[in-house]
Amino acid sequence: MIWTAFSRRLGRVVAFHIGDEGVASAMAIYRLAKQAVGSIAIIYTDANSCYRLAFQRNGVPEPHRQTKAQTHLIEASNSSIRDNLARFNRRSKRFSKSHHMLHAISTSSSTGTA
Repeated sequence: MIWTAFSRRLGRVVAFHIGDEGVASAMAIYRLAKQAVGSIAIIYTDANSCYRLAFQRNGVPEPHRQTKAQTHLIEASNSSIRDNLARFNRRSKRFSKSHHMLHAISTSSSTGTA
């Protein structure tokens, strides 16, 4: 599972963690996000209970809200990541075998061109 942290202030993903679902991964992404942005005003997560447990057990000082209403930015980012990764799936319309095409797509994605 890939965990990602999105900063509303910076408007981008600021940290990611690859790990199992659970308290350890929730704390890992929290620490990485905190290291990347410094101070965190409020934490918004989905209703996954591992966040609540992790933050309570480890005494995270920032306010934590579990709501789908405030997670739309990270969901949009996750959708873009899935769309770009679709190129590696053979059953996708975006399948690429060529290293040249993968390189062309990765450079156009990183520069913001279509």
